[in-house]
Amino acid sequence: MKKQKFIFLLFTSILALPLWAQTDLPSEQVEVIKVFEAQLAETEKVSVSPELPPVDTTIKRQDYQVPPKSFEVEYPAPRIRPITYKSDEEIPDAYNFYAKLGAGLPRAIYGDGSFSKHVEVSDKSSYDIGLNLMHHSANFSNNEVENQRFGLTKAQGEGTYYFEQGFAVNSKLGYTSNRVSYYGYNFDEFYDDGPQEKDAVKQLFGIFDFGASIFNGVQTAGDFNYNAGFDLYTMGDEFASNEFGMALKGNATKWIQGKHSFDIGLITDFTWYDDTLINKETLHNFTLHPAFTFHAHAFKVKVGGRLVSNNDEFTPFPDVEAVLNLTGNELALFVGLEGDLQKNTFRSLTTYNPYIHTRLEPGTLRNTKYFNAFAGVRGNLKFFEYTAQIGYKPTNDLAMYIFRFDGDNIYDFDVVYDDVNIVNISGSVKAVPIKNLTVTGTLSQSFFDEKTEFRTWHVPSFQANFQALYTSSDGKLSAKAQLFLENGVSANRIGGVNRWDNLGALYDLSLGGEYWFVKNFGAFLEVNNLLNNERERWRYYRTYGINVLGGITARF
Repeated sequence: MKKQKFIFLLFTSILALPLWAQTDLPSEQVEVIKVFEAQLAETEKVSVSPELPPVDTTIKRQDYQVPPKSFEVEYPAPRIRPITYKSDEEIPDAYNFYAKLGAGLPRAIYGDGSFSKHVEVSDKSSYDIGLNLMHHSANFSNNEVENQRFGLTKAQGEGTYYFEQGFAVNSKLGYTSNRVSYYGYNFDEFYDDGPQEKDAVKQLFGIFDFGASIFNGVQTAGDFNYNAGFDLYTMGDEFASNEFGMALKGNATKWIQGKHSFDIGLITDFTWYDDTLINKETLHNFTLHPAFTFHAHAFKVKVGGRLVSNNDEFTPFPDVEAVLNLTGNELALFVGLEGDLQKNTFRSLTTYNPYIHTRLEPGTLRNTKYFNAFAGVRGNLKFFEYTAQIGYKPTNDLAMYIFRFDGDNIYDFDVVYDDVNIVNISGSVKAVPIKNLTVTGTLSQSFFDEKTEFRTWHVPSFQANFQALYTSSDGKLSAKAQLFLENGVSANRIGGVNRWDNLGALYDLSLGGEYWFVKNFGAFLEVNNLLNNERERWRYYRTYGINVLGGITARF
């Protein structure tokens, strides 16, 4: 405030100075005669006409130099979430480990276990691993029957790796041990040589399997699927017979408009067999299999064929089929014609009949050539599925089995071949009469017309299989009943021309069930061949009678 007063006094003092300086002005009064009026003289208006500058019509090309530069943008892939769907049924829990261990009568041991796991390595890569183990053995020997026993063991591991580039690689390794005994002498009414040591009539087949393949793990941009790989095995038995097989396989499928497909497959299948004698055989097949399938709304047509080479001979086979849906899924008609060469190897023959004489006669390894013309109907009703068909199958070199006895107390069989025309009528049904109960049934009746042999030795002509499976709503209980029927096969007699017998028919009724007491542990029980049917599937080889198997189950 003091500062403002100081400035005001200083300003008034400066204004008062002129008054003090002009002390000589007259003191008389001044008379104003006229008020001064200032005026500007008129000026001449200059007229100006503006003009636009001339237009520049020259075109100039601009050249811009923009240096390219890439930017890394981190963008997480979106997660596709399914629309919520409400269902009355709960999704069952998935388990990585399952085991089944039990024992039974007469003197049976059973074990079955599996482990599988899926591992996500990254967003686009993962792998699956799996392991399966199984063992089943039983000894039905008693005071009247000796060496009626078997033992089957299987082990297999498999893994698949899915690469982020879109392809996948699979590999598998397995071993099978199948132990049987030539116990047929027990049921020969003329046998009188006394007991036999179990090692004297023992047969053991050991098989190693190995395979690998590469295929597209995801759908390709061009709807093109591919698979290429190989399978090989080595096999030996108790009598020093050996076989080695290798198959190189490749197939590809090109999808057109998402529903039509063009397929092509190539298989080179090699087989080498030898024993301790002089018999060495090979059987090599080469197959080219192209096919085109056209899908329409009411029908499907497949047109293809197989070109098979064996011993430098090429044989063409058709592979055609047509399906016409008359009333949607309820009723469809189908008709087709196909053919191929089916290999009969040491492995396939002993799988079907483990009691054959394994030091094979020269020429035993050969192909069965067949054509198959078929027609039928099939459909899917609300709770009912059905299929019925009739077929005509002319066959060259159909494998049959005749009984032989070589004097060393080994009751076994030789393989013989014949040309047979086969007419087959078959059908199958599947129904769900009530909730949680599934009933299935299959029937097959064949009629044989042999060219040389008197009968189709040890080849059944009629088979029927009926099964009912019930599973409780909570998943704790599952029960099944099964009935298997088969006609008595024709078997030759030793020492005579056209001497044969019809062996007994099979009627096998079995019941089984499994119950989970808690989430991870349960128990099972199986009663097989309740009717105690002991028919001879192979001459002098009676089937096992009633047998019981039970034990515990676990899952994690």
